Amino acid sequence: MSTTSALLQSLIGDSSVGLASGATAIKAIVWTRVSTEMQEERGLSIPEQLREIREYAGKRGIKILAEFTETASAFQKEAKRVEFHRMLAAAKNNPEVNAILVHDFSRFSRDSVRTKALVRELREAGIKVISLNDPEVDPETVAGVYMEAITFAKNEAYSREVAFHTRKGCRANVQTRDAETGWCYKSGGQPLFGYKSVQLVRGEEKRGRPIIKSIWVLDDAVVAGRPLHEWARHCLVELAGKGASLEELITFCNQTGIPARRGKYWGLSTWFGLLQPHILLQYCGHAVWNVHRKNGSLRPTS
Repeated sequence: MSTTSALLQSLIGDSSVGLASGATAIKAIVWTRVSTEMQEERGLSIPEQLREIREYAGKRGIKILAEFTETASAFQKEAKRVEFHRMLAAAKNNPEVNAILVHDFSRFSRDSVRTKALVRELREAGIKVISLNDPEVDPETVAGVYMEAITFAKNEAYSREVAFHTRKGCRANVQTRDAETGWCYKSGGQPLFGYKSVQLVRGEEKRGRPIIKSIWVLDDAVVAGRPLHEWARHCLVELAGKGASLEELITFCNQTGIPARRGKYWGLSTWFGLLQPHILLQYCGHAVWNVHRKNGSLRPTS
């Protein structure tokens, strides 16, 4: 072993987790997560994570008691991470569990502060979070404290870098009009009432895969004798624009048979949302995105 390797090994310890003579058997819960289709394409799919974790556990004599999966951003509001909290409760409520196996710590959480607090909370409950692809550290040592902090900070920094480039892509999309249709490109999300989303193939990537762009066009589906986009204009301009209440808008849409955006009938929350300033700005031709913070609250209008 080289001098450099020996020094690193002394700092971070042995990354392999196994059973020493007389050690307590490891009984674990498995946690896997993906947030985008792109991650699946890069080999981080849930089946691939499970395959690697099961292989890892098999080689080290770790008994897997349960497996939990989630398809959601690790930066999502905590209240929405239902499976994640089910997994934590299952680990804490089962006295046999003394470990949680993850593909890497970013699957657990990308918020460095939250991750550190959770890992410490679980450690105090006698449950160790074992990552297959992050260095094994001793949190009781000076080097271990530094290495743990660096690992969690790296995951959060990567997530924020992805968010930065995503917002950059949003700006580029809304500033680009499709040469054939004249509509600007959209970056996902549900179309406004009266519009529909259409996907277009616009060239190929270097690997030959098609480049897909989305645009919103007027929804010309006929309802009660008129295209849906005309009903949207009528509701916004002739009714809401002239002082109609939310109840009046709801009654008109339901009685006319205009399909609600979700479900059969219109409700207060739907029309309340459609009349928010950032939605009305989009109807007026202004692109608006990144309206909500991670906790669901509205960002400043500026």
